[in-house]
Amino acid sequence: MSTRTTQVDDLRLVAQPSAVPCTELFVRLILSDWSLLPMLDQVTNAAVRLVGDIVDQSRPAAPAFVTVRLQVRGEMLVVEVEDDLPAPIPPRDTRIGVRPGPRGGRVTWCELPLPGGMSAGQVRLPRRGDRRTLVDEPVSGDPVTADPQVLERLLNRLSSWSD
Repeated sequence: MSTRTTQVDDLRLVAQPSAVPCTELFVRLILSDWSLLPMLDQVTNAAVRLVGDIVDQSRPAAPAFVTVRLQVRGEMLVVEVEDDLPAPIPPRDTRIGVRPGPRGGRVTWCELPLPGGMSAGQVRLPRRGDRRTLVDEPVSGDPVTADPQVLERLLNRLSSWSD
């Protein structure tokens, strides 16, 4: 089995109650892009539970940040949720892994087998351009703009779900 990651997508959120429905939408969008909708319920449940735990532990006056990451690796889809809580409570479920986060906090993860014995190389992935780095970028004061291609893709997906 290859452990090489074939595809990664992530979303950074503020650990407020709205992070849970945003996580659901993110999972639906990514699994649709990756043609892995048969895994939708399983992946959504895992991601929402992990994000919900962080939202529950975060202080509303000074909420934590949470990054939801989906990866296709080997024969698995990996759900990772990274937080920056100073002293996070360990997850209740022993079937998931936890490791220290790169900037404090933790990364909580679980692996879910791809359907039908698929491997990462068989997952149909969308064509992607270059990704931004995970390194913090300096704030220049210039207004932040959205990528029109990403917005168009998101709106197309959302409109197809409402039909």
